[in-house]
Parts: sequence; structure tokens; C-alpha cells
Amino acid sequence: MEVTRKRRGTGRVTLADVAKAAGVGTMTVSRVLRMPDQVSDKLRDKIQQVIDELGYIPNRAAGALASGKSNSIAVILPSLVDKMCSQFIPPFQNILNQAGHQLILGYSNYSISQEEQLLSPLLASNPSAIVLFGSERSAQSTKMIKNAQLTMLEVAEINDLSFDLNIGIDHYQASKEMTNYLIKKGYQNIAFVGFQNGQNILRKQLGGWQSAMLENYLSPDHFLIANDLTDIKLGSEGLAKLLLRESTLDAVICTNEEIATGVLFECQRRVLKIPQDIAITCLDGSILSQQCVPTLTSIELDYVNMGKEAANLLLERLLDKEQSDAKQINIGFKLCERASS
Repeated sequence: MEVTRKRRGTGRVTLADVAKAAGVGTMTVSRVLRMPDQVSDKLRDKIQQVIDELGYIPNRAAGALASGKSNSIAVILPSLVDKMCSQFIPPFQNILNQAGHQLILGYSNYSISQEEQLLSPLLASNPSAIVLFGSERSAQSTKMIKNAQLTMLEVAEINDLSFDLNIGIDHYQASKEMTNYLIKKGYQNIAFVGFQNGQNILRKQLGGWQSAMLENYLSPDHFLIANDLTDIKLGSEGLAKLLLRESTLDAVICTNEEIATGVLFECQRRVLKIPQDIAITCLDGSILSQQCVPTLTSIELDYVNMGKEAANLLLERLLDKEQSDAKQINIGFKLCERASS
């Protein structure tokens, strides 16, 4: 005789299932989930035990739609491996989690169109805020965010056109300061090597280098921008190409320390002395800059602090909904002079 058995997992556990198993009403279970302080410890523990046993997952989206409120914060990351993102997210998330907020993450791969495609479903989940990296986005993305009437936080770069919250670094000024530093050291034929990631940051860095060169009556002709090479390979092959064009180069500014490491390796292959024959610097250094040989002169950017400051800035706005004025925080940078220059 064939026996039909009900398969496990054919239906999602509901609030009513929890209430029935606990012997209480659905409103009591709902109150435990939303306002636990208003329920006795004994009853709260009993219901929580049933929730754990049944594996009940509260429908936060439905609650957000009903109340018009949400504890979720949508974040679109341009990269899953870049130092900027990997160092920013942990402190940012930790502070927000402690305040009762959860992050919903999306990944755009530095693509403006991909960011636009991600925004629609993320905004449909009714988050309390949206966090975006950089300042470059499509007109449709900006329109969707404004229509959603929620808090937007732009991070990583200073954006004077931001209409809401903004925290980051003035990458134009950082690049210009590094270039002026090299010029004051006596270098004149200074090249620029960068990776094209589709964001405005690179254009600001390139602009800072060009501005400093022109202001000192030097030629800003020696630069190489690529989007089809890994960072270290770009540094190595980039220097080789630049030296073919101009053999008298005496310094190189790289947008990150991985590219600078590739330049360093190429100099070693060519038996070029650093910094006597050529100086090497980068605009985004870390522990690697302090440990390579020779140590690398770099701009140091504190992404951990940026994550903390960004979380506090966002919480301040979420706690005071009536405060709607645009606000900007420049976390600054530090030029660290080392042996490579």
C-alpha cells in the first residue's frame, strides 16, 4: 500500500504557526518580535524557544511596508576586493548593527548601468537609507533616489554636487599635493599611471597631477591609463611603455600601491636605482607601502575611520528625520615620505 507523506519544507513557517505552537495569539507573537520590552520575560522566552525550534523567519519587508519604516540600509559596493570597500564595510556595519540596522549589499563592479539595475529592487525593499560609492551615477539612478525620498550617503570621494550626505577624500587635492612634493624634491619628468575603473576618482587624481605640473611650468604629457590589465602588470608594462616614449622620466605617481609594486619590479629588472634614477609614489598606500623594499612614499587614506564616521553620520540623520540639509565630511589624507622618493 502506497503511503503519501508530507515532505518537510513544503511551506514556510508563519506567524500563526508560532502562535499555535506557543499557545498564544498572533498579536502576542508580533509584540515579542517588535516590542519585546512590553512582554514578560517568561512569555518572551517561551515564544522565542518556539521560534527557534520552528526556524521561523520574520517577514521584515511586510512589516516595513505596513509601517513605512525599515531597519535595513542598502549598500551598493563597486568592488568586493578593493581595499576601499573591504576596510570600510566592517566598522560601518558594526556600528549600524549595534544600533539595530542591517545591511543589504549589492555589487556593481564599477558599472554605472549595473548600479542603476540594482537600485530598483533595492529601493523596492523600502530601506531606510541607500549608501553609494563615488559620485558618478546615471540620471535615472539619481531620479529614482530622489523619488524614493530616502536618505542617501555618498562615500569615498568629496562631491560638492551631492544633494544629501557625503563623506570621503579630496582625491584631486591628494594627487596635487603628491605631485608638488615631488617637484619640490627636484623631479621634473613625472609620469602618472592609473587603472580605469569607471569612477570619477581617477579623473580627479589625474586632474590634480596635471594641475600641479602646469602650475610649475612642466609638461603633463607622460601618463598611461588602462582598463584591461591587473594592477601589478599595469605597473610593470606601463613603466616600460612610458620609458619607450620618454627615457628621461625621473618619477612616477601610481593610483594605488599594487601598480607601484609593478613599477618597482620593472625598475629592479632594468637595474634602475630607486630613487636615484627614478622615484616611485602611490596615491593609496597601506602596510604594503611600509614593508616593500625600498619603502614606498604614499598617500595614506583611513578607510576604517571613514567607515566609522559614515555610520555615525548616517545614524544622526536617521534619528533626526526633520534634519534634511546636505552635509559633507572630508576625512583628509596623509602624505608619508619614505625611501622610494
